[in-house]
Amino acid sequence: MAAAVSLLMLNRLSPRSLTLLASLPLSLLAACEWNEVEQGRLGQLELVPSACGKAYCDLDDGIATGGDLSITLRGRDGSSAYGLTLISEQPWIADVVAIEDDGFEPRFRVLGTGPGRTDLIAVDAAGYEVDYLPVEVATIADLEVSMVSDGASSLSVYGYDSAFELKAGVDAELDVIGTSRGTDLTGDFQYAVFLDAEVAGALLPGSDLGRGHLSLRLVQPGDHELTFIAPGGATERMRLFVR
Repeated sequence: MAAAVSLLMLNRLSPRSLTLLASLPLSLLAACEWNEVEQGRLGQLELVPSACGKAYCDLDDGIATGGDLSITLRGRDGSSAYGLTLISEQPWIADVVAIEDDGFEPRFRVLGTGPGRTDLIAVDAAGYEVDYLPVEVATIADLEVSMVSDGASSLSVYGYDSAFELKAGVDAELDVIGTSRGTDLTGDFQYAVFLDAEVAGALLPGSDLGRGHLSLRLVQPGDHELTFIAPGGATERMRLFVR
């Protein structure tokens, strides 16, 4: 599996969006969550994803099996969506598992339960369809790795999906990203992570193992092995060489 020693790049953003991002203060960028507004197929509602485990939520990316996210319903042109309920046509593909807010813009928690395509349907109190949106759920097939550290280099090591040589005592930022057909899937999910005691002791504040983000500073030379397993079984075996 290919690994890149580079900063993670924003992708799937339009040039206009990138210009807007560049013009915003860093403090505001850190506090923002960017979400792609989706129009219902009947033109009555907007569906807005959020809390998807990423800074930018886009249902077009596909929902990861085992991943969940919030979807807010709101009427077009500022009208209220009060009293509407979101349901799934095929809950074995995507299931609406909770109502998080039943106000004027009701918000629901949606879970990717199995690969395929289904419709999320907004219905009124009488059960009549108001609008719908097709969504795709995909099982994570590949794990991509990004390592950012001064002087780091990517290696090819037999028996491992990725390997890096790091400088002892230098901070490193490591991210593991679940993809399907080259697309970074959306949805908040947890990796199973296995690492040795030295790496565990080198973790810095801001690390989130379950989400595949590690900030670490390994101060002693040595070799270390890490394993990440995504929902569905995709596995990344990684080797770190600290010199």
